[in-house]
Amino acid sequence: MLNGKSTPLLTQPDSTAPINPLRLDACDLVYRVGSLKLLDDVSLSILPTEFVTIVGVSGAGKSTLLNALCGFRPATKGSVFVNGDNLYKNYDAYRTELGYVPQDDIIHQDLTVQQALNFAAQLRLTPNTSEADRQQQVKQVLIDLELQEQVETYVKNLSGGQRKRVSIGVELLTKPGLFFLDEATSGLDPGTELQMMRLLRRMASQGRTVVLVTHTTKNLMISDLVVFLAKGGRVAYFGPPKDALDYFGVEEFDEIYIKVDEERSPQEWAWEYQQSPYYQRYVADRQIALFDMQARQGATLLKTEPSQSLRTAPLRQFRILFQRSLAILRQDRPSFLFLLAVAPILGILDFVMWRRNMFDSAAGEPGQCFTLLFISVLIAVIVGSLSTMREVVKESEIYRRERMIGLQILPYVLSKVSLCAVLAVYQSAVFISTKAITVDFPGTWVTGLSIYCTLFLSTLGGMVMGLLVSALSTSQNMAPLLTVLFLVPQITFAGSFIPLRTLGPAGITISELTITRWAYESMVTLSGVGKDVAQDPCWKQPDAVRRDWKEGDKKSCQCMGPQLFDRCAFPSLHQEYHPAVNQPEPVRPKSPGEPPAEPENLLLDGQQFSDELKVYSDTTKKYRKDLDTWQTRFSQWKEKRSRAIAAAEELLNRFNRNQGDAFAVNVVGHWLKLGALIFVMLLMLVGVQKRKDWV
Repeated sequence: MLNGKSTPLLTQPDSTAPINPLRLDACDLVYRVGSLKLLDDVSLSILPTEFVTIVGVSGAGKSTLLNALCGFRPATKGSVFVNGDNLYKNYDAYRTELGYVPQDDIIHQDLTVQQALNFAAQLRLTPNTSEADRQQQVKQVLIDLELQEQVETYVKNLSGGQRKRVSIGVELLTKPGLFFLDEATSGLDPGTELQMMRLLRRMASQGRTVVLVTHTTKNLMISDLVVFLAKGGRVAYFGPPKDALDYFGVEEFDEIYIKVDEERSPQEWAWEYQQSPYYQRYVADRQIALFDMQARQGATLLKTEPSQSLRTAPLRQFRILFQRSLAILRQDRPSFLFLLAVAPILGILDFVMWRRNMFDSAAGEPGQCFTLLFISVLIAVIVGSLSTMREVVKESEIYRRERMIGLQILPYVLSKVSLCAVLAVYQSAVFISTKAITVDFPGTWVTGLSIYCTLFLSTLGGMVMGLLVSALSTSQNMAPLLTVLFLVPQITFAGSFIPLRTLGPAGITISELTITRWAYESMVTLSGVGKDVAQDPCWKQPDAVRRDWKEGDKKSCQCMGPQLFDRCAFPSLHQEYHPAVNQPEPVRPKSPGEPPAEPENLLLDGQQFSDELKVYSDTTKKYRKDLDTWQTRFSQWKEKRSRAIAAAEELLNRFNRNQGDAFAVNVVGHWLKLGALIFVMLLMLVGVQKRKDWV
């Protein structure tokens, strides 16, 4: 990785090959961050097998200089040469010749020493390296670092000095000729610090050029040369440590810090050093020799081509990284048990949260149905994101170092996602199993399989979102806070608690970018809740139109009018039912008609008329009594019937107004949208990781 460009690993030397001696030259290095200058005109020349320490006051740019020398973060101006070749322009030619140990450990804490070195060897050595040769190389490193007795010890159980040795061992696997260490002795006790300095001295004696940044001065005499940096990245001294005391006129190395910081300005210290014989001997004369060497070589730039044997490197890297992630997960017992247990634990809550018959048309509860469907999706997303929110950030230093030696981003990302997919298969199976036992879901086994696929995509989407959050986080402490920011929209913009119709354009846009919306709508459709309402064309009419309809206008409707109780299925719909709905209208009493006509001859027919009139009067009285009874029965029938139908229609209208858009969606289309969101997050994850190449 240099200037953001990644190339395949170069062919490694044979495990028995000698170390290639390399000289290192820095010419006029300047490093700027905005208007701030961290390095100012730094020139150094380090010969093969020399052990050089870099010390200086706080903020002097020690780590910045080290990173510029090894090409990890190239200087904004100036050049670095390795054996006369421009390192920045020919970085790929020297990838495997550079060993780099940052301040933080570059090994996974949950691996054993043997595993850590073995996985590192698989990544760094060429594919044609045999298993026997690789194991021999690992064994030799363990011997060199005196770690034979700790091979089966977990890295997290090692002492600080032993962990640092393992980090060094990872770098020694490729027999680098240049070795850079940033604060390798930091935090060690005096005895361990001395052992570490002697180890580095021995490494230099074996043929390596070693450069160490340190803030301890007790054992500087072990090194060949020492660089004292003043503030602003200016060289106050570069020469033998034994001469530094006389040069600065002090008795102890620690006094140099105070003198450099207080007595003169950084510019004055740099100018004085450039006038000294030490500058002439250890910088000017050496760089004259460098330029002569370049002139003899014609200053030829190396042209490197990827090794033919590494055309399948991405697939090989993916396999190694996946195996390593699996080993770390298995050996991190608390995390592994948590990942296995969290789904069953949350699944047990289903037995106390939900009613078995919640989807039943008679005894069900529609509000609880929609809550169940949304909570199922939300828990899948939350569990997924929480389980991966630290997965990338916790190994950021390891990732950066492996990028330097040729790790490609896609194999790294896909190894994480593949492990997430395996866990998502398991967790989704547990989630749907507990709900299938607890609740009587409508539909066939195809419905259950479709719901499982939806939960799988939700869980996987949450995990990928967690990986993205982890990549964006600058520390493990920041990851949970950033996760909360990503999860809140998953709750508020899914369309469950807040109807989508109430959102503005910005809210709709955010909703379309949430995992939970597409998964929740798919779950609603698959459950069949509101399916009949969605299929009824009457419910597609505007509210204003439906409000003016009479009962006769609803005869063709499936979920409107008196027939809705027979034709329409919806949770708790039949709780609104009353037998009056299906009872016929009470028969109105027959009217007695007109009274009998008065006869023409009242004297002759008077008695008959009187009898007829009495009968009519009795009939009328009975009619009026029957009519009063009928009116009472009719009013009661109509009221109960109308109230039942109105209550049922209002129940359907309430949920159709808030959730109707999810009653009949294209589930496959929603799955594709979920897949697209996951793919976009993966692209963003790759982009974030790629951007770290410039940081």
